[in-house]
Amino acid sequence: MLIRAVVIDDDKETIELFSELLTSNGIKVVGKGHNGQDAVFLFQKLKPDVIFLDILMPIYDGIFALQKIRDSNPDANVIVIYDKLSIGKEMELNRLKPSAIIREPIDVDDILRKTHKLCLPAGDSVDQMKKTMVTLAIKNTFLELGLDEFDKIVLMLQKDHNSTLEDCYDNPEILKQVLQDLLGDSYADVLNSLKENIKNISSHKSTENFLDALSN
Repeated sequence: MLIRAVVIDDDKETIELFSELLTSNGIKVVGKGHNGQDAVFLFQKLKPDVIFLDILMPIYDGIFALQKIRDSNPDANVIVIYDKLSIGKEMELNRLKPSAIIREPIDVDDILRKTHKLCLPAGDSVDQMKKTMVTLAIKNTFLELGLDEFDKIVLMLQKDHNSTLEDCYDNPEILKQVLQDLLGDSYADVLNSLKENIKNISSHKSTENFLDALSN
């Protein structure tokens, strides 16, 4: 299931960075806006699975938007993002019952975990979360090799196997082939780094199976 999202923030650079983060982790950004009015309009027009809503905006803030969205759909998935609020704003926000809260500075794993929990069926949510966590570990491991090597791996996956990093969890044999072709004798060292990165985020049996496929 593809999650469709709307992103609202008064800072254009923040919107682009946040949207890129979501897109790179399998969440489709279908709309972007800069104030509470945009949020209400895009929510009603696009009917996304989730809307990420900055609270502190100078014109029609996030609380305005959350109130209007709750009026039209009490069950809407609205994830609010902020650093600090006044006591009055906190009370007003709590009354409107946001679906989840993300505190700045944002944590990618926290965002993905809360989004999947809200938007995916129970079984799918667990599976997708494991896949997302492993994909993040794969990306981190390859980035440790340097941007040039990272780009080579991504290009080989796409060119030789019509695959992306997100496909590697379900197709470890493809990842193994690409890494062995590209890295040769250094493959074992990279595999050890990948094991360490995955161990830091998950010890589930399915990740053990994934690593076994890369090792054998």
